[in-house]
Amino acid sequence: MSSHTEHKIIPSQLEEARKSLALSIEEVASKTGIDSSDLSKWERGDEEPSIEQLWDLARIYHRSTDYFLRQTPKFREQLNFRLTKQRTIDDLPAQTRETIVRFDELCRAETELENLLKKPTKLIVEKMISDISPEQLATGERQRLQLDNKPIKDLRKVLTGAGVRIFMLPIKDKKISGLSWWHHEYGPCILINAYDEPRGRRAFTIAHEYAHLVRGHPPTICDLELHDPEEHYANRFASYFLIPATDLKKEFGRVVGIAGTLPNDLQLGILASRYSVSLEALSRRLEELGLIPQGSTDRYIAEWSLRPSRFRGARGPRWRRQLGEKFVSLTLEAHSEGHLALGKLARYLGIDARKALDIAEAEEKPKSQKAEYT
Repeated sequence: MSSHTEHKIIPSQLEEARKSLALSIEEVASKTGIDSSDLSKWERGDEEPSIEQLWDLARIYHRSTDYFLRQTPKFREQLNFRLTKQRTIDDLPAQTRETIVRFDELCRAETELENLLKKPTKLIVEKMISDISPEQLATGERQRLQLDNKPIKDLRKVLTGAGVRIFMLPIKDKKISGLSWWHHEYGPCILINAYDEPRGRRAFTIAHEYAHLVRGHPPTICDLELHDPEEHYANRFASYFLIPATDLKKEFGRVVGIAGTLPNDLQLGILASRYSVSLEALSRRLEELGLIPQGSTDRYIAEWSLRPSRFRGARGPRWRRQLGEKFVSLTLEAHSEGHLALGKLARYLGIDARKALDIAEAEEKPKSQKAEYT
C-alpha cells in the first residue's frame, strides 16, 4: 500500500482498534470479507492492507484512517468500571463499546484539528490531588473559573472554554451515566450518556465527571447511583458546584418563603431551572441546607413516579448538540480551508455526505441566508 499513502501503517494500531471493540480476527473477516490470514499478517506487520481495505477496517472499527498512522495509548488499559456490576470492556454490549471508541476518536480528532488550524486549547483546568472536601473543591473551582456565586447557565460551554473536551453520545445502557479520563495528549475528556436524559441530569453528570478529573481519579465509567466513596465525592462536588448555598437560600426566600415551607412543583421547577439541574438534585440540596424537611425528596419522587414525563428535549440538530459547537466549528473550518475531505467531514459529524455538504455550503453563506439542518 506504500504507493497509496505517505505514511506507514502501524500494525499495533490495527490490533488495538480491533481489540477495543472486543472483536476477534474471525469476526472482522466476516464483517469485511477480508481473509483472516491477511488480517493477522497486517497486525504482525508482515504485510499492509490496500487503501480500500484500510477504509473498510476504519469503517468497522469506527476510526479515521489517520488513527492507523500514529501510535496512540491503549485505551482498554486506561478504563476502570465503577458500575453496579463490575465489568470489563469485553463484557459491554457492542453498541456501548462502539460509542466509547467513537468518543476516543472524537477527542483525538479534535486535538488534531486544533493543531492543524493552529488553534490549540488553552488548558486552565488543574488536578487537585491534596486532601480536600468536595465542598472546598467546589468553592475553589468556582473561584478559579470566575463563576462568583451565580448559577452556571451553560456548564458545558464553561468547561470547554477551560480546556475540557466534552461529548454527549447515546448509550442504551442507562446505568452508564458518563466516562472521564485525563489523556496525556488530548487533556481532560468527558463522555456523557445523552440517551433520553433531560438537561438537568446531563449538567449534574458533567459536574460529576469534572470532579473525577480535577481530583485525579483514574479513568472510569460511572454509574451515578452506585454507593462508592469516589462516586459519593463526585456527587457531593456536583451539588455544591452547581447549586451555591448563598444564592439558593436567597432564591428560596424569594420564590417559596421561609425555611421549612414545602415548595410545590412549579416553585421547585423555577429553582431547578435557575441552576440547570433536575428537580431531584435541587430538592436534595434544599434538604441538605435545612430549607425543607428531611425525607421530602423521597416523597416528591414517589409522587413524580405516578405522573407521565413531559420532558420534550432540547431543540436543534441532535448531532450538533452531541458533538458541541467547538468541534463542529473546527471541522467545518478545516473543510473550508481544504484540510478535511468531505467524506471525513461527514464521518466526524456522524451524518451522510449529502447533508455534510449542505451544511458546509450553508456555513459559507451570509448569516441571514443560513438554514438550520436537522
